Amino acid sequence: MATNINMPRLGLTMTEGVIVKWLKAEGDQIEKGEEIVEVESDKSVVAYEAPESGTLLKILVKEGDACEIYKPMAILGEEDESLEGSNAKADATDELIEKPLEVTEAVKEAIVCGKAIAGFDGKRVLISPSAKRVAKENNVDISLISFPSGKKRIEKADVMSYLESNKVKTTPLAAKIAVEKGIDLASLSKGPGERIFSSDLETKQPIRERGENRFPVTGIRKIIAAKMKSSLDTAAHVSLTTEVDMSNVMEMKKRISDKVLAQYRVKLSINDIVVKCVAKALKEYPRINSVFRDVEIVEKEEINVGMAVALDEGLMVPVIRNADELGLGGIASKSKDLADRARQGKLLPDDYTGGTFTVSNLGMYEITHFTSIINQPESAILSVSKSVERAVVIDGQIMIRPMMNLTISFDHRPIDGSTAAIFLRRVKQLLEEPYELVV
Repeated sequence: MATNINMPRLGLTMTEGVIVKWLKAEGDQIEKGEEIVEVESDKSVVAYEAPESGTLLKILVKEGDACEIYKPMAILGEEDESLEGSNAKADATDELIEKPLEVTEAVKEAIVCGKAIAGFDGKRVLISPSAKRVAKENNVDISLISFPSGKKRIEKADVMSYLESNKVKTTPLAAKIAVEKGIDLASLSKGPGERIFSSDLETKQPIRERGENRFPVTGIRKIIAAKMKSSLDTAAHVSLTTEVDMSNVMEMKKRISDKVLAQYRVKLSINDIVVKCVAKALKEYPRINSVFRDVEIVEKEEINVGMAVALDEGLMVPVIRNADELGLGGIASKSKDLADRARQGKLLPDDYTGGTFTVSNLGMYEITHFTSIINQPESAILSVSKSVERAVVIDGQIMIRPMMNLTISFDHRPIDGSTAAIFLRRVKQLLEEPYELVV
């Protein structure tokens, strides 16, 4: 019997996914657990496995198109099975959804003039998912779409018809000039049925200068932008900075690196040692390991340290779970595995959710000081800079030591400045006396 293959929810913040690539074609035989499609969520690209065996009867969502979570992407069934009478949806637009009607000026005018508004029953607009998506992509106010005769909702075809009837008409030469100069033809006001000619563009200033490259804000970049803005709007950001003498850390790293490499087959990094020190300090100061809610502050018992990883398409923060229970070798092994899979686009939802504190290290980029934005819903993040040899005064003597800046950004709602300062001082102490980690 034919069944739907629905868009999975790959993360708590995911509302829709984009089909990156179908790994199987219509008519292919598929085994349960076999990878069939690559889906881009709000965090990464994940290969989705078939929920059961069968034949891929129909692909409903094309590559590059978005699909809401739990909505059908394709239909799986038996070879030569007919879709007629099947419970599986042969068209992802078949499901009816309801949304409140936004009372725009156009809607107000229509109501005053007694005009019919598309799918409006006085309380809501009825519109199919695909019609809603096309309208959103083309910035179409659904209240302006003519009411489909004999229909109870707006379909994708109605939106396409509206777009076609309102398409800007232009001569080939005018269209060519508009592309070369970056002119938005929709911004030119012309009468109904009138064409835009090249002469209409002579005095029109381009909206895009030559040499500009523009990219749509989608996928990971879209989520990053929304989360960063939300964090700044939500949390009461405060930052504190301290200097750390990294001499003993570097000495310890030299002494134990070979043992870590022999046992775990990974190289121990300075950042691995920082993560371990942070985990130990979080155990001692649980308020830093907390989440602020309107009615309560929740101190997390699990210490899950996120590690920021820079990718071409944006920043990912995979999580080292229970970092306080891992040794330096375990942290080094886990961090390398997570970083490698992040760069390969193979992280699973559990790999980047559930973090309670984040460490962001830009030392490899020669950065000597920076401040990070808190990774919500966490309450703090540590910025780790490059170690730089410079002159310092120790016991009245001028000495050259590798010095590193640490900056903690914290939410002042659950965390007081003194608490953050004590925590940061403790991380500094552990880095300057790293052999405490084995006590």
